[in-house]
Amino acid sequence: MRKLVLGVAVLSVCLSLAACGDIVPASSDAATDAQETDAVEDICAKSELSVDEFFTCVSRTICNFYSDCVGSTTSYLDCDNLPISIFDSLTPPEANVLIASATAANRLQWNPTGAKQCIDMLQSRQCAVFKNDSDVFAACDTVTGMVADGALCQHDLECSTAGAQCVQRTGTPGSQCTDYMCQPPVSAGTMCTGGNFCGVGDHCVARFQGADISFCATGAAGAQCDSDGDCDLGLYCNGGLNDRTAAGLCTASKQAGATCKTDEECMGELACVGNFGAVNGICRDVRQPDAVCDTNNFTAMCYGNQACETQAANMTGTCKAAPQLGEPCGVVSGSADFCGFFLACENSLCREPGAVGETCTQSNLFGGFTNVNGCNLGLFCDIDITGGSSGTCREPQANGATCSRDSNCESRFCSPNTPQTCQQYPTCSF
Repeated sequence: MRKLVLGVAVLSVCLSLAACGDIVPASSDAATDAQETDAVEDICAKSELSVDEFFTCVSRTICNFYSDCVGSTTSYLDCDNLPISIFDSLTPPEANVLIASATAANRLQWNPTGAKQCIDMLQSRQCAVFKNDSDVFAACDTVTGMVADGALCQHDLECSTAGAQCVQRTGTPGSQCTDYMCQPPVSAGTMCTGGNFCGVGDHCVARFQGADISFCATGAAGAQCDSDGDCDLGLYCNGGLNDRTAAGLCTASKQAGATCKTDEECMGELACVGNFGAVNGICRDVRQPDAVCDTNNFTAMCYGNQACETQAANMTGTCKAAPQLGEPCGVVSGSADFCGFFLACENSLCREPGAVGETCTQSNLFGGFTNVNGCNLGLFCDIDITGGSSGTCREPQANGATCSRDSNCESRFCSPNTPQTCQQYPTCSF
């Protein structure tokens, strides 16, 4: 399994919301506390979601993905405000500025019902969401663009044609507010080369015969494919060699007990276990405790907040409860240093990565896995700014502060101009 096309820090990505939401402080008024907790949890149950509510629900959903699907402790995180990025890598602060600006200029409309449907779709995929390299937000109807094909734009969200992109016009210097226009996608069966791209739900299938002749395909059952990523969720590329020959056909995934070579060959949350090298594996349920598993799966995970305990690489193991904060590090591929994405293994125990003011030596990385020298999720190491080999973990900074990366800024936008400073995400006045 692979990375979602959405982001948490270095990731490009809570289906069950039970583990997410702010922790309500203890109070003598238990009824009030319960009401506050319910209020936090009920946001995502609404039939319509505002922009802010949508990002909160996406953040909670991602939080549970990593708890349920990747064996990571999230209980100490603010699951309402993870540093996520969607909509072509926009962070919530950037998206809020862009959507507000474009809405005021009648260039797009937010769809609160579509936003809710998008969250429901994301949650329904469960841990199978990691299969097929899919952009799970591509088909979401959260925004209605109002900019016609060929007209100036500042972001894909503004384009009115489904699947259209805001692309640089040929021969222009690349100024965002004067040189970009909405370009529609090409249809299935058309080549996706030379700047062409495929529509919503379609896939650009790699094919090379003396020249690049890659083409758009639907990804539906029976569609031509080169790799599993060319097929829709629930299908795999039967006969595809991942060699740009497009020799396969999208075929329905298999049931538990079937032989397999990739996770995509297995339906739903089933994983292909034991597929080492040329040896085929078997489709198995890796959610049950003590289930047979292997470390070929996404970050060596079982489901249900478990890890695949294995005594060496390229061998099967068993699903065991993932280590929690303060517990001994888990054994994965023979190394006793597993603590999931968000904790660091130090002195054989899982602990939180660097807090504000603690020493760090890793730039632009949170301190997960065995990295004990990074910072906690949402913080940055100020060697980004000082240029030294060692620094301290800091909160993102207000506008006007010196920066070198977007992650240094509360606004999530570090100006590319020299000297670089944190600024509000720039928008255009057309």
